Amino acid sequence: MSFGRSRVVLISVLVIVCWGVPIASGQQSAKPLTEKELIFLLEKKVSASALGNMVQSFGVTFPPDAEVLDRLKKAGATDALLETIKRKAMTLNLRVNGTKSSPATPEAEAIPLPARQHLQLGQQKLKDSDYEGALQEFAEAERIRPQWDQVFNQRGLALAARGRYSEAASEWKKLLASAPTDADKATIQQKITEWESAAERVAKMRALLSQGNQQLLSGDAKGAAQSFRDAVGLGNSVGALLALARAQLLEGDYQGLAETARQAQALDPQSAFAALYLADAELRQGRPDTPALTQGLNLNPNLVYGRALLAREFRQRTNQAGGHTQVAAGGANSASAEERNRRAWVLWNGGYFQQALDELTKATLLNPTDESLQCDLAYARLAERDTAGAVASAREAVRLNSESVCGHHALALSLESSGKHDQASLEFQTAQKLSSGLGMDSLLRPVIQSGGPVATKN
Repeated sequence: MSFGRSRVVLISVLVIVCWGVPIASGQQSAKPLTEKELIFLLEKKVSASALGNMVQSFGVTFPPDAEVLDRLKKAGATDALLETIKRKAMTLNLRVNGTKSSPATPEAEAIPLPARQHLQLGQQKLKDSDYEGALQEFAEAERIRPQWDQVFNQRGLALAARGRYSEAASEWKKLLASAPTDADKATIQQKITEWESAAERVAKMRALLSQGNQQLLSGDAKGAAQSFRDAVGLGNSVGALLALARAQLLEGDYQGLAETARQAQALDPQSAFAALYLADAELRQGRPDTPALTQGLNLNPNLVYGRALLAREFRQRTNQAGGHTQVAAGGANSASAEERNRRAWVLWNGGYFQQALDELTKATLLNPTDESLQCDLAYARLAERDTAGAVASAREAVRLNSESVCGHHALALSLESSGKHDQASLEFQTAQKLSSGLGMDSLLRPVIQSGGPVATKN
């Protein structure tokens, strides 16, 4: 099952871009679970307690009728989870008793037709998960008919679906104030309370992510990891999990990194970063030929981080094949270079590109015979539009090892970026021929076919 980038499986909480990173395919707001998403998570063996917390926090978009509950039960839902779903069900066409005026009343007849049309269009867009479009329609309805209770009602639902809980609560407070005496005010107030509670969780998560970000910047990987774990506990979002992954990478906790990456993948199978973090964990544990790298490159072949992992994979496969390898620098320098390299990608994936380049440069100075470090630097320089620097780093990688796949590949990208297409084509051919000899031509292909030197920083 696959979901579009605009509707990630996770009810991801609207977070500050922690550590500076956009969340894979863009930030995703917390939204109620659809039936398909819930079944998908059940099939992925996400725990009943975790699903119960998600439903309790964010609700569901479907009515809990007998057929739906039966499908969920067959997918593995426990009785306790089904009870939670029944209690928290929130359909997108929710109406609060007593707040909708009857068309036969003089008040309803006083609503201008254009206002009613915009409201109906907004309701349809809300059902279609076009939340921004719905909000625009409700704004038009309000412009024509100010202080209309149904605008407060529907806009509150749309804002909640976007994860903007504080604003949603404000809208329903207006609804409550304008509700007639026979309205079910207790229901309105209950939903206001739930949204205010959700808004408080979002605020706490933002604070934890910001705190973890600062801890990472200061080099406190362990403290950052704990802050991010606390954020994950508040809302098991892809953004918080990827933040935790960065802390674990800096800390050198590769087993924890792999587990976190798998959690993120279960919530968002389309996250290239989740796949690449898993690949990184496995590569740094000496396990090349990881399917996660292929998956990550196919999801986004232009991520600079993915290209760097490709260089690491090339090196490890070459070593295993017993072919040409670079002579490693002294143990202490090699370890220091590895640490610099880890920190560089934590910084890069956080949006701190110049600091990352500084770390990559220091890594090459500490271990000047490691061709893959030169490749990393070349890819990063190219993404920063330093074409001359990228060419120099790529040529150094090829000088260190004439059969360096990543060296020829980085050089091809750099030459193409500088307009030397014929030379670039030859380098591409060389890279592909060498990768074929390592059984990696299929791994390199999506990167070569992705449109040339264009790189996505993160």
